[in-house]
Amino acid sequence: MAELTVSIVTPERSVTTTAAEQLTAPSVLGEVGILPNHKPLLATMDEGVVGVHGAEGVEYFAVSGGFLEVSNNRITVLAEAAESAAEIDIERADAAVKDASGQLKVLAFGSEEHTEQSSRLRRANNRLAAAKLAAH
Repeated sequence: MAELTVSIVTPERSVTTTAAEQLTAPSVLGEVGILPNHKPLLATMDEGVVGVHGAEGVEYFAVSGGFLEVSNNRITVLAEAAESAAEIDIERADAAVKDASGQLKVLAFGSEEHTEQSSRLRRANNRLAAAKLAAH
């Protein structure tokens, strides 16, 4: 069976380049699964968790939007932000969820600050989801 080469990159850094048997990712149209010999694809990614499935298990990454490109068994995830679940400080992410949730209760809906805290809450929840998946 052919193998995939997966690269996850952000504007700031290369997060990982690794071999994989499968990739799961959040597209704006729903979760996608990529196996070897997949037809070429360019998809807009949603905020969520990318799973890189390899021979030794699954490695999870929290991503914040971007694009997914598949061609010739190479997958490139071009993310606005991405981090491995192993890099996530769960206590810090949990504190961010609690703080952002508290801020949202007192901020005017639709205000710039409310929008910022809503984004912060989504990012923190996404980071926690990746970390919890990796822990199981």
